[in-house]
Amino acid sequence: MHITLCLSLCPTSFLGLLWNLSSTDELKEELIQEALPVLTDCVIIPFSGWSDGSCNRTREIIDPEVFFNATGCLRNLSSADMGRQTMRNYPGLIDSVMTYAQNCVASNRPDDKSVENCICILHNLSYRLDAEVPNKYTQLNHMARSVYMDKTLTGCFNSRSGKMENDEYGVPLPEEDFKPKGPSWLYHSDAIRTYLSLMDQSKKDATLEACAGALQNLTASRGLMSNAMSQLIGLKEKGLPRIARLLQSNSSEVVRSGASLLSNMSRHPVLHKTMAHQVLPDVSRLLSFQSGNTSSYGEIMTSACYTLRNLIMSNPHLGKSYLSSNLINNVVSLCRNGSCPKAAEAARLLLTDLWSNRELQSVLKQVRTTLLLLGVRNSPGLFTC
Repeated sequence: MHITLCLSLCPTSFLGLLWNLSSTDELKEELIQEALPVLTDCVIIPFSGWSDGSCNRTREIIDPEVFFNATGCLRNLSSADMGRQTMRNYPGLIDSVMTYAQNCVASNRPDDKSVENCICILHNLSYRLDAEVPNKYTQLNHMARSVYMDKTLTGCFNSRSGKMENDEYGVPLPEEDFKPKGPSWLYHSDAIRTYLSLMDQSKKDATLEACAGALQNLTASRGLMSNAMSQLIGLKEKGLPRIARLLQSNSSEVVRSGASLLSNMSRHPVLHKTMAHQVLPDVSRLLSFQSGNTSSYGEIMTSACYTLRNLIMSNPHLGKSYLSSNLINNVVSLCRNGSCPKAAEAARLLLTDLWSNRELQSVLKQVRTTLLLLGVRNSPGLFTC
């Protein structure tokens, strides 16, 4: 009741204060209970342009600054574990922020200041989606297992037929709702297209990072959701060139999100051929020239090493042209970097796999002198870092 009264008396100042308060972890649970219904029903839904026919307020009576502050408050609240599920299930919230973002894309306003907040809300609500909203993926699991059984039954003496390899084949994409509603929006192809369109159009680093982050969340699991979403992003929606461009950003956070997304997608063999042609140049450039001055350096290098490893080992002939002396030197140095243990392990695995491939050994021997100077012994099947 007090929130409704304050909102009606002085909405802009009150919501500015509420936005600040929503960043305090101790207050988030209470604000989710008290503020979420009021902000969604009185500001977010009527201003967004989305309607299910029940809203009786018009957008014209709401100041754009009020909407901006309200979405900023919900952006903070959506990052809290206790509020994520509540916000996903609140009627009209996801529909409204998605509609607003899509309307801004359609009207060539990708850097409208409220778009950043809306995409950050969607990014946060897509976190751990396959674990927390699993119903859709029950159907996907059943469909994928049917495809797997059809393939393995044709080769009964296949040594791998005794277990299911989730990433072995492309899985069928689940049927989509014609008119998505609520959480269904978070993994719908229309949402994917919105994120990719913003990657093309937006100049704001926070918006680009949130778009890549939402896609990263959808592809993060080791299960079938990651496979299906990766196919949707990379093959159906042809999003790889737009993701690869993020690696050229001056923002280390944008690069980190883009590199992590590509690493997730590179786990799936069904994408290897397309990814090798479309993203190898940018990933190898990242490993060749990236400096270690940013807080995200370790994460970026870890993702880049895993992506390069997956793609080159799937197509050594194509990968040979990217194994420059500069890249190998940097990977060897990274392998010895005690301050980035995860990146060092990823670099070690990359070097070991490269040297174990006969086709790639001839290329590596061309930089043998440099490798020897760095202490890498030229022994069969092994790089020692």
